[in-house]
Amino acid sequence: MSAIRDEWDEIPDSELHETLLERVEGLGEMFPDALRSLVHSTVSWSTWGVKGVFSLTKSTVWVVSTTSLIAFLPYIIEKERSDLEKTQVAQQRQMLLGPSAAIQQAKTA
Repeated sequence: MSAIRDEWDEIPDSELHETLLERVEGLGEMFPDALRSLVHSTVSWSTWGVKGVFSLTKSTVWVVSTTSLIAFLPYIIEKERSDLEKTQVAQQRQMLLGPSAAIQQAKTA
């Protein structure tokens, strides 16, 4: 019973350089086809699921952020305008009546 030899058997092991991908592929061949198919389908479904969750999360964040911006931006602008108006009235009052009038106005407001 003679073993079948090919050209790779003639090359010394010290001269063979295999990549990591070649090594993993060679190790994968020692498992049954059913197990390799199961692992492949599990990885494929997991990848699909992670991509789907990422896409859903991305869309949700976009909708929530734009909705909150549209809903709260007018309130924030109006509040700033109101605060600016109050500050200007206090400055005018201070210029006309002196610092004690502005302080007294702030205490009563």
